[in-house]
Amino acid sequence: MKLVHLSDIHIHRKTIDGHDPIDRFQRCLTHVEKHFADADAIVVTGDLTHDGQTASYERLKDLLSGSPLKLHLLLGNHDHRGRFRATFADHPVDENGFIQHVADAGGHRLVMLDTSEPGTHAGHLCEKRLGWLSHRLRDAHRDAMPVLLFMHHNPVAVGVWSADVLNLIDDTGLRNILRQNRDTVRHIFFGHTHYSLSGALEGIPFSAPRSTNHPVWPEIGDRRRTGIGPIAPNYNVALITSDAVVVHTIDFMLQDQITWQDIPDEYAYVHGSAPQA
Repeated sequence: MKLVHLSDIHIHRKTIDGHDPIDRFQRCLTHVEKHFADADAIVVTGDLTHDGQTASYERLKDLLSGSPLKLHLLLGNHDHRGRFRATFADHPVDENGFIQHVADAGGHRLVMLDTSEPGTHAGHLCEKRLGWLSHRLRDAHRDAMPVLLFMHHNPVAVGVWSADVLNLIDDTGLRNILRQNRDTVRHIFFGHTHYSLSGALEGIPFSAPRSTNHPVWPEIGDRRRTGIGPIAPNYNVALITSDAVVVHTIDFMLQDQITWQDIPDEYAYVHGSAPQA
């Protein structure tokens, strides 16, 4: 299975930290179309817009309508659930109106979780959302479908004050569910922090890309600041087999600067002895 993971595209009519989010998202889409159009799934884990306004969602809808790619969309802390639903009326929602759904692709079940909460930039999972997740994981276990779990907020403290003050608040319920479903959930994908991350939560590996517009430098520790500068925006590509998940970081705006070198035949052996002189 091949999975493309984008996050924090922040569609907005104005620049953010000196960068044009619309231009950068278009360049990102073009890169995915050129190199990974064969992906089994493409997921954007939230902060679809920067201001949660209808005009920004309409602009995003226009951008997506001009692309052959089909994207699964999640909400983040900069999004507005009602305005998103009004613009993307056909997007699936659950029985309680949360922007979360499941989709099967590449022999896996993708579970999209809504951690957005009005009035705060921190992440929340109420009892209804936790119940929904628990049922979806139970269904996947019944169907013998391994799960890839997606959300916007980092579900674990990452050791950076600016991220951890806005991470998933009261993660006890999620941790309990994950602990009970280690044999079903293979990987957790999230965004929110705007820098590349990898690790594990309750024994389940996770990964996160930077923003496609304005990545930041992680200030590890408790200093209350965040770093911006010449950091390349990116997206991730996960290559998933029955026994491995490999996540690649794709700095899509740097590809034109790369020089390719062909590998001579005498070095192109695999798991064999070195060629004889």
